[in-house]
Amino acid sequence: MTRITVGMATYDDYDGVYFTLQALRLFHARELADAEFVVVDNHPSGPVSPSLRALADLVPGYRHIPFGPYASTAVRDLVLRVASSPVTLCLDSHVLLAPGSVRAVLEYFEDRPDCRDLLQGPMLADPLDDERQPPSTHMDPEWNDGMLGVWRTDPRGEEPGGRPFEVGLQGLGLFACRTGAWPGLNPRLRAHGGEEGYLHEKFRRAGGRVMCHPGVRWLHRFTRPHGPTFPIGMVERVRNYLIGHRELGLGTEGLTAHLSELLGERPSRDLLALARRQLDGPLAHFDAVVCLVGDGSPATADHARGALDALDIGWLTEWLMPPPSARPPTVLDRAAVLRQIAGDAAVRGLDRVLVLDADAIPPPAALPALTRDVATLSTVRWTVRPLSSPSTPAPALAVHRRAFAPLRDGDPTTLSAAGPWLHRRVP
Repeated sequence: MTRITVGMATYDDYDGVYFTLQALRLFHARELADAEFVVVDNHPSGPVSPSLRALADLVPGYRHIPFGPYASTAVRDLVLRVASSPVTLCLDSHVLLAPGSVRAVLEYFEDRPDCRDLLQGPMLADPLDDERQPPSTHMDPEWNDGMLGVWRTDPRGEEPGGRPFEVGLQGLGLFACRTGAWPGLNPRLRAHGGEEGYLHEKFRRAGGRVMCHPGVRWLHRFTRPHGPTFPIGMVERVRNYLIGHRELGLGTEGLTAHLSELLGERPSRDLLALARRQLDGPLAHFDAVVCLVGDGSPATADHARGALDALDIGWLTEWLMPPPSARPPTVLDRAAVLRQIAGDAAVRGLDRVLVLDADAIPPPAALPALTRDVATLSTVRWTVRPLSSPSTPAPALAVHRRAFAPLRDGDPTTLSAAGPWLHRRVP
């Protein structure tokens, strides 16, 4: 077994992945001699994906994990779920590490074999040696520009030889933990934002600490001359914060006040109302909603997308459809695709998945019946259960993680295509 997995999630950032990986191999070669490198490709149909896959021919221990159902910074969760080493170091795909940083991570966890801490370190400023811009050792839990967290410096972290100390939260461009201590990210998180503070609190509630190690120093590229390729939206960000606050039982007074100041009272109220409505529907309580487009038709997908938006669940939906040139799916194909969904869900750590046929999506009038049916799932033991509703030609199918259990032990699966079906992101 290797000592460490170094992983990152990326979206159309080949240059960042390439230079981060090669800098690690050049300047941390001894510590990473037998390392596993995991890259979660969050746009496997994009222009840089073939080059990302080809890195396997150049980098020993490299694993390319395609994941295309949706775009989110939270897909970094997969890095920890597929890692095979006792320690995982997770980076953004445009982060460079100062000399000694990898060694400091390894020594920290090897000296603490039962540690459940989240380990981070100071983020260096671009000038590197300008005393007027000291490293950012942590964030204060303050709201600013639609985000939680304002960079701050603790003098204890200014020199790399200092002792690790506890902090509240830090940016997630670099973090490390024992792989077995990973608490997971909420599978409903989408697009960008909401993880800082939320992940840190999950580690504390699981018995760990959030530590800044002065010797784990990193440099983050923020500038993007060609603009961001990754989808960034305020509705998604606010919804992510609400998801995290609800999971942890936290109040939203700070978020509400900040949005009102940032956007104005009425726009912020409307934004919060939309995000809450999307989260309060009965189908939003599933970890994933998968829509099967059996005929592979864009017209069918467009109609289904409208129907799902009417149910306020389009934002959570993942799409599976056969390639345009494939033959129409058979009954055996459908069984295979359900097995694929179960396999993917097992890898991703999902508990409850709803499977819908694109031509059998319940109308909004069926929501009361669906609400009652979904509510019963919390009171019975179930693995696979039909969810029927008025005016629905075919039942939806709810699948519980207990149905995935047989797939956990050695049954190989991928997070992209399997059999005749493909994950697709429907705009």
